[in-house]
Amino acid sequence: MMADFLGLSPAQLTIVIGLILLAVEVWMLGLSTIVLLALGVSAILTGILALVGVVPETLTALVAVSGIGAGVLTLLLWKPLKRSQKAEKPKQNISSDFIGLTFRLDAALSHEQPGTVKYSGISWKLILSSDYTGEPVEKGQEVEVVAVDVGRFTVKPVNHD
Repeated sequence: MMADFLGLSPAQLTIVIGLILLAVEVWMLGLSTIVLLALGVSAILTGILALVGVVPETLTALVAVSGIGAGVLTLLLWKPLKRSQKAEKPKQNISSDFIGLTFRLDAALSHEQPGTVKYSGISWKLILSSDYTGEPVEKGQEVEVVAVDVGRFTVKPVNHD
């Protein structure tokens, strides 16, 4: 049997290691990897199985069962976790203080050729609204912000009718 570490049995130590791995995965990595998640859960389950006598409390058995368990959990969780990472992109933000902002273009703008504008100390990427189907917007023409994303204004020309 393994020597006690800090007064913990090998099974208890395996559970503690599993909890540490889960804490690192959740708090430091934000559930971005499946490896530490699977290994942490597997180590906790292995430690519990060793405490009840199902798995022998030897280093070889604890490492082997934890590794095999992590592999099985990875196979089971791979597709559901991958699917959750491909969640639908949120729609454009149409509730911002920038909505309705108007300014004149420094360069021509089209659907094929986005532009930029410096506003409030930030260089914003400009794209034409997908519902605008007219001609490219010429330099000097006034545009209005209709949606805002991170670092990006969606604009359309202002009609002065």
